[in-house]
Amino acid sequence: MSKKDSAPAKAPKLTVPQIIDYCKNELGITFNLMDEEKAESFLKKNNFFFRLKQYCATCSEQTKKGKYIGLDFGHLVELSTIDMFLRKLLLKMTIDLEHYLKVKLVNECQNNPVDDGYEVVEKFLESHLKTKDSLTQFCKISSYGENSFDRYLAAPAVWNLVEMLNFSDFISFYAYYYDYMRLQCEYTKHFESVRRIRNACAHNVCILSSFKPVQGFKSDLETNFELLGGNIGVGNGTIASCMKVPLLNDFAVMLSVYTKLISSPKIKEITLQEMKDFFDGRMVYRKQYFETYTDIKNAYQFARKVLDYYSGK
Repeated sequence: MSKKDSAPAKAPKLTVPQIIDYCKNELGITFNLMDEEKAESFLKKNNFFFRLKQYCATCSEQTKKGKYIGLDFGHLVELSTIDMFLRKLLLKMTIDLEHYLKVKLVNECQNNPVDDGYEVVEKFLESHLKTKDSLTQFCKISSYGENSFDRYLAAPAVWNLVEMLNFSDFISFYAYYYDYMRLQCEYTKHFESVRRIRNACAHNVCILSSFKPVQGFKSDLETNFELLGGNIGVGNGTIASCMKVPLLNDFAVMLSVYTKLISSPKIKEITLQEMKDFFDGRMVYRKQYFETYTDIKNAYQFARKVLDYYSGK
């Protein structure tokens, strides 16, 4: 059989009224929490069904005939709304992290008598040619008025380069810098989790699409130990299980790094309080929708305990 023959069948294009019929007749989705008229309006003005459908498995399981059990359109809308607000808060926190990582790195450079600020950048770019090529593209799209980075392209210093790199390239340079200077770095082992949650939020990925532990997923060992020894009010088995959920692992790691790295007490206090207000307010505004969904309730309870634990640091 050729690759063309084995390709999945293309889903037909549907209008919004046809999508409503498809939800009812093919997927078994009800319209009790949100009626069909409001659902149509939501799909025309606020979101599209391919995104909403990603939350189906969060709430329900499918029968052999492909229909979901006990799933209402209102569940999908509510999860998508919570997801949107959560992504905005997490992105704000990861942007703060990026800034303070840059501040820390530049200070390391400025206070290091054996670092002229240029050699380490030159060596890094020699071994990361794709990153070097991306700098030119950055200069084309980043300028406002006379604030151009063009003048630094030929020989950027550490304090120039950190402003010219995307987040993935920046954390590569961050790790490279500490290795090149033979300095100990306490954050590089957490970068994969921070990068993953930052990129998911920046690219509007539906992050609440699954709360199932993933076999083979490597949770952050140090953060695991922190939580296990922190008496956070969650059993060790629950911690181990929840940290196998990529989103919950990355949320915990991001909070751990955030509370250690952000040097402004006021920014830290305001941001963490904003997150707690969201958890205690909008996130549970329609909590009755999810009373029977164990995975969602367990994920919320774990994340809320983790938030309390790191907020107290």
